[in-house]
Amino acid sequence: MRGKTPPTEPLTARERRNLLVGSAIMVAVLAVGVAAWMVLDHRPNYSRSGNGCVTVQFAGTMGGSQEHACGDKAQQWCKSEYAKQDTEAERVQAQCRLAGILPSQ
Repeated sequence: MRGKTPPTEPLTARERRNLLVGSAIMVAVLAVGVAAWMVLDHRPNYSRSGNGCVTVQFAGTMGGSQEHACGDKAQQWCKSEYAKQDTEAERVQAQCRLAGILPSQ
């Protein structure tokens, strides 16, 4: 029946050291993985307007929606919104200015 029950003796100094080294290696690997993910994550950020891209959050009856456009599509969208005077158009116009798309363009 030897080996079927957990050991009752305390860990030896060598066993504690091996456990500590193993734990430190696992923490280090985890830290390196998290740091690499943070540095190498190159997904586009659609949360803000800028660099020729326009992002606007709209409220709706079933929640909110997000509109996003870049390049020529953003230019056309901003041009059409600059011709309007309602509250939604004003929100888009503000984001167009943040993206560097001005009414004269």
